[in-house]
Amino acid sequence: MTTWTAESFVGGHPALDFVNTVGGRTKDRDVEWLHDFTDAAGWARAAGVLDNAEHDYLLARAENDPAEASKALTDLRAQREALHEFLVADIDGIECPAAVRERVKSDITTAHREARLSDRYRTQSAWVTDVTELGLRVLSVRMALASAALLAGDERSQVGGCGRCSWLYLDPSPSRRRRWCSMATCGNRAKAQRHQRRGDRA
Repeated sequence: MTTWTAESFVGGHPALDFVNTVGGRTKDRDVEWLHDFTDAAGWARAAGVLDNAEHDYLLARAENDPAEASKALTDLRAQREALHEFLVADIDGIECPAAVRERVKSDITTAHREARLSDRYRTQSAWVTDVTELGLRVLSVRMALASAALLAGDERSQVGGCGRCSWLYLDPSPSRRRRWCSMATCGNRAKAQRHQRRGDRA
């Protein structure tokens, strides 16, 4: 089971922390953190996407229906990778593949159809989703709604990518000079690499 720490949540937005649930030391996204649905539910609780009661309900449902849990996890990973590719395309100034763009659009439009518009939008989320109605798909729906909020809000202009790994984050600074997902990880690795190169040249 994956343990979620503060270093797991450097994105500054739930949608970015979601795409950061896979990574590694390079851009290859070759280290998976959502090994099973239990990991996905644990991440969602740590990220504030689920409360404790919702988390426990989903774990019990996943245990009772492993096939549903496997499908939900597969769909969630595919949703995550499409969102990551869509965001990175704009960061890098390249054209996003049409199939990827359509996947992101489909996830968001489906989520809005399945959510209920709250009449208490000033004090709670504008879009309400019921875990007992949606079942294990609730994670996918809630992350699609978070993605929609990111893409529609002013924060979309603050999305940046780590210069060393594939993780994304918000950089609200006026200069937009943030280079690393975290100085404690990629920043220190880059610094150590620079020191090593200087030593090799000496």
